Amino acid sequence: MKLRITRKELEELTLEQRQNLCDLWIPHIYDTVVANVCVDAAEEKYEQIIYVIGGIKLLKHNDMLLYDLKFMADETVKIKEDDDSFSGGIEADRIEGTDAAEASGDSSEEEPEEEFSFDEDFNFEFQRPEAYIKQDCLPLLDIGQMVDILERKNFGEGDFYLSAAIGDYVLEMGKNNISGSTSYDQNNKEIELCDILWESVKATL
Repeated sequence: MKLRITRKELEELTLEQRQNLCDLWIPHIYDTVVANVCVDAAEEKYEQIIYVIGGIKLLKHNDMLLYDLKFMADETVKIKEDDDSFSGGIEADRIEGTDAAEASGDSSEEEPEEEFSFDEDFNFEFQRPEAYIKQDCLPLLDIGQMVDILERKNFGEGDFYLSAAIGDYVLEMGKNNISGSTSYDQNNKEIELCDILWESVKATL
């Protein structure tokens, strides 16, 4: 059974649809994501990297920094709020260090700068980033994420109806007035539940 959409299906979206999907997407730990990364600025070459979110940092202007689980130091995942306490502490240490040096009358001469060698000091080999800005990423949505988006969008303009029952418990979502519809059958190999949900999500983008 197909559990999530593919990178190829994301590539078929228009630029407007991609932006709308990014805006609708609420990142969570362990989401599978596709990031668009510049690998050669001179040639303006970009590549797509698939990774799993291991941490989330909230930034200013409603943006997020998404950490690649592959580079996390341990299995502990965190959501951090961006604040000025850390940078403020660094600035305070810098000022205190300067004042202390002036008070001690340290007048040692500055060390001469090392000679710069362009060929030796620069390594142009691409290194995979440890974190990505949310706006540069798109999710490989799974079935649960697509149902969540459809529910938040009031199931869009398309015809969508989902019903699940076990014993006396019944769950119904969507519009239960669809005429001429064909029930989804897991034995039907022509289309997957994931594909039906993805078509419904695309109709809302």
